[in-house]
Amino acid sequence: MTPSNFIEESDLHALVDGELTVERRRKVEDHLLAHPDDAALVEGWRRQNAALRAAFEPVALEMLPLSLKDAATRAPAPTQGPIETGAIHWGRPGASRPAQRLDAVRANRRRQALFSSMLTLLAGAAVAGLAALVFAGRSEAPRPPVSALLTQSYAGRAGLAYVTYVSDARPVEIDISRRDELVAWLRERVGFSRPPDLAGVGLRLLGGRVTPGVAAPAGLLIYERADGARVGFYFERAEATGAPQEPRAGQGVAAIEWRAGGFAFVLVGPLSQEDMQAAAERAAASVAAPEGEKR
Repeated sequence: MTPSNFIEESDLHALVDGELTVERRRKVEDHLLAHPDDAALVEGWRRQNAALRAAFEPVALEMLPLSLKDAATRAPAPTQGPIETGAIHWGRPGASRPAQRLDAVRANRRRQALFSSMLTLLAGAAVAGLAALVFAGRSEAPRPPVSALLTQSYAGRAGLAYVTYVSDARPVEIDISRRDELVAWLRERVGFSRPPDLAGVGLRLLGGRVTPGVAAPAGLLIYERADGARVGFYFERAEATGAPQEPRAGQGVAAIEWRAGGFAFVLVGPLSQEDMQAAAERAAASVAAPEGEKR
């Protein structure tokens, strides 16, 4: 195996953080298809990222108090001369005892500052450990085996991909301004390259990305409504047979699944049941339409 093809844990982290080049990302995705243990590990990291964003993003977006902004922009106070307290002149030349006492005070202040820093670091470590325990789950039940993660429903994988990326500052890998590149990428990696036009139901396509599937890479397109609500269109290779699932709601998100042309399709989002059903019917009609025909 050449060094360029060798996949390290740092490559997996870079994939989750979106820091890989296109060529390197494809090699890592191929590696995940052949190594389900690493694929499960990557999905776990993505769930942790989503949980951390959900917990701390509102705090990061809060406005700073005006007092802190003023302190950050305020000019430093001018350096003062010797400090006099009336009884002892700390900076007076020739006064040996006051000078020694000043050195002792400074040393004491340095020790206090060091002690405060250590307490701050310990408190931060305790908070980080507590957060890790919370996000890992309150129960101590073992993590499901890899086989269980890979055999979950298409709607389950679609929901996981949706919550992982929908709140990102960059929810898509390739935006719709590079439509030709997006279509070619989806055709090469997933085998499906017909993004449904959902403008008729008020949804504008933002772009898409490739996500891990069971037997092959899956695709995720993100649509956005005028009020900012985002809907995910997930597709993955599957058996052509099988009845579509009825719409089901969970945690404020509805998912509608159907199958056609050897793919499983899932529309997932926070819209009302009626709006989700209308969007799913429009997407299904667009997918089923003959090549080149607009629906």
